[in-house]
Amino acid sequence: MARKKTQHTPIWLAALLAARCRADDGSEERSVSWNCISGRAVYTNGGANAQRIEPLGVNLQTGQTLEVNWVPGETTYTLEVYEQTAMCA
Repeated sequence: MARKKTQHTPIWLAALLAARCRADDGSEERSVSWNCISGRAVYTNGGANAQRIEPLGVNLQTGQTLEVNWVPGETTYTLEVYEQTAMCA
């Protein structure tokens, strides 16, 4: 029987998940659900209001995406905020 290879969560991603990031739109606060895409943690504000992502201190407008990445060998992580673009067929 073949054993399934498991991928371990990178330590920086485990630390990010342990930080229990929250999205606060001023009236409601909820947990950030990170998606892991190509080795990056990604969250998109799909709500109707702007959100502040804590404890990272990042403000996201509706539709904006926050990407967190830690490059091997670096001592700090990077944060990038960008607009979601529509995919055309």
